[in-house]
Amino acid sequence: MRDIIVIGAPVGGAAALLQLAGRFPPDLEASVFVVLHATPENPILLADVLNAPGRMRAADVIDGEAIERRRIYVAADGKHLLMRDGRAYLSANGTEHPHRPSIDVLFTSAAEAYNARVIGVLLLHAREDGSRGLHAIRKAGGRTIAHRNEQMPEKPRHPETSEELAHDHLEIDEIAPRLVAYVNGVNGNDFASSNDAR
Repeated sequence: MRDIIVIGAPVGGAAALLQLAGRFPPDLEASVFVVLHATPENPILLADVLNAPGRMRAADVIDGEAIERRRIYVAADGKHLLMRDGRAYLSANGTEHPHRPSIDVLFTSAAEAYNARVIGVLLLHAREDGSRGLHAIRKAGGRTIAHRNEQMPEKPRHPETSEELAHDHLEIDEIAPRLVAYVNGVNGNDFASSNDAR
């Protein structure tokens, strides 16, 4: 069962994120966690934008709240988003990451808490923050997806080992159907031939 979806997008990734979230069925049996990098000069009220009629319910994370399915949890600006023991947490600790919230922190936390239940999605060119977290998800047995586009024409690789980080390298309109398939129990090996063709 894969029912924890974590999505990271860099500065400038709001449009791709909204396009992806708009394709989720409202009854998706998964919990979705989102980190979008923003700048202090251009804050984005992401939860308000995602929380459109007919979509999965989106809201900013309340520190310590229980994790539920059919929900989109949005990281608060200036705080990392983590999860453990079935709850979502916010933290301002840690200065080693260039962004707060950090994609790596979210992805790594999910991998540690939920192992193979996790699906990680890296949008656009977020490799400066996201590669290590994507590697942690893959190492824990989860599935990983990279957004294939002009900024990321090739599969992202681990910055130190050069290993491929993503099982799937998909265009934006292909990602949501793949996520739904994984949540519904489709084995990742079923897509191997189409991925190899890319």
